[in-house]
Amino acid sequence: MSLLRRDQSGPHLTITLDDPQRRNALSADMVAEIDAALDDSRARGFASLTIAGANGIFSAGADLKSLSAGLAQSPASGEADPLRDQNRAAGQFFARLNAHPAPTIAVVDGAAVGGGMGLACCADIVIATQRARFALAETSLGIPPAQIAPYLVARLGERHTRRLALTGARIDGREAAAIGLADFYCDTDDERDATLASLLKQIGRCAPGANAATKRLIQACRDGATPAYIEDAARSFASCLRGPEGREGVAAFIEKRAPNWAERKS
Repeated sequence: MSLLRRDQSGPHLTITLDDPQRRNALSADMVAEIDAALDDSRARGFASLTIAGANGIFSAGADLKSLSAGLAQSPASGEADPLRDQNRAAGQFFARLNAHPAPTIAVVDGAAVGGGMGLACCADIVIATQRARFALAETSLGIPPAQIAPYLVARLGERHTRRLALTGARIDGREAAAIGLADFYCDTDDERDATLASLLKQIGRCAPGANAATKRLIQACRDGATPAYIEDAARSFASCLRGPEGREGVAAFIEKRAPNWAERKS
């Protein structure tokens, strides 16, 4: 069964993440389907790509149960760490999405956690609704937001990225718009739909080839997730996840309890 719904309206494509069991997590299967949609939209020359989430959630980010399973498989001496390979693949996926030639719009109507927030930050334009909730939960699990950091800093700047990443704070759509994480905040579904329709109309007035060239030139103006960064981030992620904090953080999540470093509520 497909984890992704595709809807076409003229030259515009919308993909909707639809995996209620895993809360639209970026599992290997989900990433493969998004990648296929990216390839298809590029090949067919769509004017825009909109990303949304079903089931009242945008995306829960990394598939932590898959990461937990990976922890049980320690690499033999001299072998590549599969967790590093998995995280490197995630970095390459975010880089592909960020470099997609068509304008991309993320409609965040629900939770965008960890990699889900990174997914939004890779988009050119972000719409947040009154139900939107953003959080960088990685450090509360004992791991860094390794592969999404370049896109967080590009959208939020270092100051806001530090605050959100180092505290795991949760913010709503209104605050997201105030700090630049979202470009538009919509109080109602009608306002959300009207905002998206207006953006698609504006994009439709622009030449697709010129938009693709413009995106490439804008991204060339700053350092992004270079291959060297992706490799370093993958090493850091795997090291943290295999360390005591990462093991405890993922175990606590699966067991639905607080990790051993969390402050107890009085």
